[in-house]
Amino acid sequence: MRNVLFVVLSALLLPLAGGAQTENTLTNSEGLSCFETLAAPEYPKTALQSSVDGSVWTWTQVSPQGTVNKIETQVVSAWGIGPKLLVPPVEKAIRAAKIKSSCAGKTIAMVFRYELHGDATPDPKVTSRTEAPNMMWIEGQPATAGNH
Repeated sequence: MRNVLFVVLSALLLPLAGGAQTENTLTNSEGLSCFETLAAPEYPKTALQSSVDGSVWTWTQVSPQGTVNKIETQVVSAWGIGPKLLVPPVEKAIRAAKIKSSCAGKTIAMVFRYELHGDATPDPKVTSRTEAPNMMWIEGQPATAGNH
């Protein structure tokens, strides 16, 4: 019994130890405060129809002129097609955003969390909300197949 308890505790604590560095990079980086405008990324119809959700972690390098130089992403999703479906709308939203001049030359860290709630519907509602310093949720209902 003691060995089982040890294995269970180890399995629970190991991801926390590994995620500490990622969490520190988010809290020690610029986030929502660097954006004058940032529209919520689209929840792709294909993702809604396939019930794909997940988180897109981004690190946006801002040039000295205040434009987007490079966007690095890491996706956490149970679905293999998560990165293919969720990254493009996030990158599009970041590239369309207006960045504050005070963030020129900095790295902006953000997490875009796609979540599904409720039963499938032909006309899914999608909402978004933000939480400082660096979180944006894009929440919707699953879409029934054949929804265009």
